[in-house]
Amino acid sequence: MAASSASGKSTVAKKVTILGVCVVAAIGLYTGGWYFAAEKIKEKTLELIAGGPDAPVTATCRDAEMRGYPFRLGLFCSGVNVDDHRNGVSASFGALRSAAQVYDPQHIVWELDQPATIHSSDGLSLSSEWSNLQSSVQLDGGRLLRSALVVDDPRTSIAHPLLPEGLKLNAKHGEMHLRRNGMDLDAALSLDALDAVLGNGRNLPPLDLRADVTVVDGVLQGGGDLAGHQAELRKLSADLGEGRTFTVSGPLSVDEEGYLSGRLKVEVAGIEQWRAALKAAAPEADKTIDTAINMLTALVSGGDTVSVDLVLQKGKVLAGGFIPVAKLPPLFPPRQ
Repeated sequence: MAASSASGKSTVAKKVTILGVCVVAAIGLYTGGWYFAAEKIKEKTLELIAGGPDAPVTATCRDAEMRGYPFRLGLFCSGVNVDDHRNGVSASFGALRSAAQVYDPQHIVWELDQPATIHSSDGLSLSSEWSNLQSSVQLDGGRLLRSALVVDDPRTSIAHPLLPEGLKLNAKHGEMHLRRNGMDLDAALSLDALDAVLGNGRNLPPLDLRADVTVVDGVLQGGGDLAGHQAELRKLSADLGEGRTFTVSGPLSVDEEGYLSGRLKVEVAGIEQWRAALKAAAPEADKTIDTAINMLTALVSGGDTVSVDLVLQKGKVLAGGFIPVAKLPPLFPPRQ
């Protein structure tokens, strides 16, 4: 019995030893595989965002490193820079942290630290801060399937030659959702309690902004270039509360020079309250505000609610299709 018992214990010990060796070997192989895959992913990602000498958009990830062992893969950067050479736009952002589960590498979550600064060749200067910015992206074969982004307490300062006094935009909460729809891109945007403050310190009452739009065919493969593409603006709305709403909908297109064309339906409810709010924010423009609102109310007889069609022809805005009311600048500077 003693010899049999000793033999049994020896067999068990051997099995435990073999199992332990197999576990250690598996961990070693997995660890080596994780670091090998992480390094390859970092190299490919940095190569992809860096583009080439002719790439329209390039980006850099400062102090890039992969983290997340053992069950995640994530690219971390101490800062991010983006250059849109085609449109003359440059941007810089704070630290980036991303992560994807090893078993689902095409579902990526990431967060970005403040601040963000954007400059364009046409004189636009923008700086933003926030308390929290997080996003989730789901890919399908390397192409965008859907994405969601949420930001808390966004605060943005804008300077542009068309805004000599500057403009500050503050909100409590913002969200942006993107979804691939065939070859189109559906986008939804919301900003809660958006407060627009002019450089003179005057501002409109906080409003809730909502946008729902489909960018038609080609943008997903176009490197973000909108030139030559179309969009269906299902709804763009601003709500000041107390029945004061402003809604725009209709098709739009952007030509190669960046000018907008299309046909929009504009609806304004509580127009006299809008008149008072706009004049309080910009009293020096009270005559211009009165002229614009009087023109709107003269085009239709809808009491305190006005609905009017606007035609856009290469940036020219025509009320009712024939009365010129404004000229919109191009969305991007002339191409070189």
